[in-house]
Amino acid sequence: MLLFDLIPTPTWRDLADILFLTLVAHQLYVWFRGTRALRVLIGLVVLGGIYSAAKLWGLFLTTWVFQILWQVLLILLLILFQSEIRQVLEKVSPLRYLRLRKRVSRGTLAKDLAQTAFEMGREHTGALMVITRDDEPAEFLHAGQTIMALPEPALIKSIFNHHAPAHDGALVLSQGRLTKMGCILPLSKSEDLPEQYGTRHRAALGLSEQTDAICLVVSEERAEVSTVVEGEIKNWRDLNLLAVQLEDWLSVSEIPGPSVKSLLHAVFVDNWKSKLIALTMVFFAWLFLASPQEVKISVNAPVRYVNLPSELTLSEESAKTVRLTVSGRRHSVRTLKEEDVRVQVGLGKLWAGVHLIKLSARNVDLPLGVTVDRVTPQDIRIVLTAVPEGETEVNTN
Repeated sequence: MLLFDLIPTPTWRDLADILFLTLVAHQLYVWFRGTRALRVLIGLVVLGGIYSAAKLWGLFLTTWVFQILWQVLLILLLILFQSEIRQVLEKVSPLRYLRLRKRVSRGTLAKDLAQTAFEMGREHTGALMVITRDDEPAEFLHAGQTIMALPEPALIKSIFNHHAPAHDGALVLSQGRLTKMGCILPLSKSEDLPEQYGTRHRAALGLSEQTDAICLVVSEERAEVSTVVEGEIKNWRDLNLLAVQLEDWLSVSEIPGPSVKSLLHAVFVDNWKSKLIALTMVFFAWLFLASPQEVKISVNAPVRYVNLPSELTLSEESAKTVRLTVSGRRHSVRTLKEEDVRVQVGLGKLWAGVHLIKLSARNVDLPLGVTVDRVTPQDIRIVLTAVPEGETEVNTN
């Protein structure tokens, strides 16, 4: 037997299973990268490997402890990471690709906001402005005062003046109007944030991880203007480039659907190293977890009668084939061929007459690792008659 014969060959269903879980594992890594949830996820993978190894080797006590531990862990994870779980479910929702954005081009607003931000940067005035788009961020905004005003540069500067009571909070712009000021935003738990970024950037990052809002941040110490969108921080040195980008973000009328080329590129080329690692992990998980699992299938097998005495002849039989229900490891069962299954009935100790033979697993010859669970029908009726004198019957052997 060759070494390759011992390695299970995945079917097309297995390949689809492996590829799908690879994409899921990689996307979870991308979403949770740099957060404490990723460390917990890695810990769960390690514990799952230990549990699988203990179950495979028959370690009863270890398996029993882990089964109880999993029940407690699931409840704790739902409590501790409810926001992360909700975030993932929102990202995979197809509704975010189906709905339309009913925004119109606001080039003047974009240019005014960019100019105001750069002016406050030159004056070393810190600011955090939130520009809403499709997602409603109300549930993530705490404290603050409701206002209703036009986004005039002078008004924005006065709100973020050092002596203003709401200058440390966030200013919210919705539908081209100032709606709230002095709001407290959720802080990001990301550990990849550089040390030079302070509370404003962490708050903007925290909101951008939860919604599609545009966060415009002005650093008081470094006089730096930044945007935070969908968890990505970008610094701007050119006022016009920032204005163009803000206008593009605010004037999109519809979420564009991805093309086939861009979709294939995103799936197979982008971040190929991390995807290759995810594919390797999922393949080995399939190799050690899914492949050894036992499955059942049903096959038809012909019945062969052997060791018929020379003085007898088989004149009647109730079944030429039987249906077998066999079980075994997925690889052994799925590679089972018809010629590998043989059902033999020995007639050496029988005499002339009618016989009812009960079939069992002893009558079935199967490859190693495959067992018989059921034989249908279990009883076969045969009729043996004596060979007339002067004739010779060729025995089945």
